[in-house]
Amino acid sequence: MWIIKIGGSWIDKVELNELVTHLSKHSKFENIIIVVGGGCFADAVRRVYTSNQMSEKTGHFLALKGTEMFAHIIKEINKNISLINNIESLKVLDRKLKVWMPSRVLKDEPSFINSWESTSDSVAAWLHTKVKSKGLVFVKSLILKKKKYQLKNLQDTNVLDKNVDKYLYKQKNIKIVGPEIIDLFRNAKDWKKFYYDLNEVKL
Repeated sequence: MWIIKIGGSWIDKVELNELVTHLSKHSKFENIIIVVGGGCFADAVRRVYTSNQMSEKTGHFLALKGTEMFAHIIKEINKNISLINNIESLKVLDRKLKVWMPSRVLKDEPSFINSWESTSDSVAAWLHTKVKSKGLVFVKSLILKKKKYQLKNLQDTNVLDKNVDKYLYKQKNIKIVGPEIIDLFRNAKDWKKFYYDLNEVKL
């Protein structure tokens, strides 16, 4: 199982369709789980949160629901994609690309910090550890030119959120990539080659 976190900034990127197509192709041979950001949907929740009497926990839950709106957009691209709420169902090898819908599981999950400092980066990291996936890939919109990055540096520069390190203790095979992921997919002969060429995140 592989966890691919697609940032919410990809919602309106023209390359989104091709990214989903590549992931769908590889899901016939690898169990690939997508975790998505909330993008403009989560931003709308944040604006309401700052102007209303809403608890942080409720605001964060609604932001998680915002990520699920993005999930439905991805399913519009490929009707065969499965939207999954249950973690056990993510483990089923059915040769389909899956998108995790996290709000139901994480709403009252004691091992997950429901605060604004836990974005979908933390959601993906939590799931990576929970299911013991083979690898975790953060797909961002930034141009990333180095082959190796320190996790703390990515957090300090707001590339990854402030809580993500709390879910990645002693974890391995963590990668990060920007829009160049499209070219990497085009040039990779198989999943192993594609994953090897991604930028490494060191803890």
